[in-house]
Amino acid sequence: MMIPNDEKPRRKLPVAKLISWATTGLLVGGSLFLVFAPTPYLVEQPGPVYNLLGDINGDPMISISGQQTYPVTGELDMLTVTLRGNSTRGASWLDVGLAQIDSSMTVINITDIYPEGWDDARLDEESDMMMLDSQANAKAAALKLLEIPFTSELKITQVEKSGAAAGILKAADTLLTVQGEPATGLKQVQRLVAETQGERTVDLEVIRDGKKLSLSVLPKQIDGKWRMGIYVQTVPTFPFPIDVQVGNVGGPSAGQILALAIYDKLTPGELTGGQRIAGTGTISQDGEIGPVGGVKQKMYGAKKAGVSWFLVPSENCDQVIGNIPDGLTVVKVSTIQDSLRAVKAIALDSGTDRLLSCKQ
Repeated sequence: MMIPNDEKPRRKLPVAKLISWATTGLLVGGSLFLVFAPTPYLVEQPGPVYNLLGDINGDPMISISGQQTYPVTGELDMLTVTLRGNSTRGASWLDVGLAQIDSSMTVINITDIYPEGWDDARLDEESDMMMLDSQANAKAAALKLLEIPFTSELKITQVEKSGAAAGILKAADTLLTVQGEPATGLKQVQRLVAETQGERTVDLEVIRDGKKLSLSVLPKQIDGKWRMGIYVQTVPTFPFPIDVQVGNVGGPSAGQILALAIYDKLTPGELTGGQRIAGTGTISQDGEIGPVGGVKQKMYGAKKAGVSWFLVPSENCDQVIGNIPDGLTVVKVSTIQDSLRAVKAIALDSGTDRLLSCKQ
């Protein structure tokens, strides 16, 4: 007799096959989780290396007009760091795991890069501004080394909406005098504001839209300090154009190596002696070299690019010790004069044994 289709006995799947399917599913699911599931972390890794004496997208990274320049050889390399993950989606667990076994990577919290309220657009904007500041400082430091005179102005870059100067001063105003003294810099402004103790106004002369104005601001006490609620920056004006192209690289850490590259182009002879030298560090207009982040990744980036010499700010020595890749020699510097002496010693292959390391 025929058994109706809906009454046919069902065949049982072998237990081994069920286990195999379940295991495969777990493996696939686990792999997808590792690859796609976000974490609260970012992973720093070495980024591209750029020779500031060379070209980018077919154009010179540094172009100088209106002034005698000279041929250059070798490389002065700018180092970068890239991130796995962003403000809205951290690195994957796979990336975080790889960073535990790859010495060139470092795991950090998202908030270390993105403060509260920041997103990728805000980070890019801040990085671009810091790069422009770094370029201006590097140009100034190089010209000071060469004793080429230039002028500077003290510009107001931001006025706090609830600050004492709100409605009185404006961003882009040029400060001429403060309490009758020629405006020279931030520390001077802070000193003169503090001296009022909020009992009298700060008298200012500014240039706005080509017109000279006399203004007064009564400071407010904020966090125990008397303030006008403004941000100022010294903006140099150079006697000839120095154009810098760095693509989409942002941040302030190229200052040191950029100053050296500008100096090299403006001086006869070959500063590097044909050597490949990399470096990192912020720079002030007076040539002081300051600390930066991502030093370990930059050292590994330099090593991978075939660089043998790396100039690092002395204040970054704590990140250098114990993290130097084999074959890379790290020289600590504090000023652009230190950097210049180091590069000349490397170029001549003379006196390099006297260069300072982070162990000294």
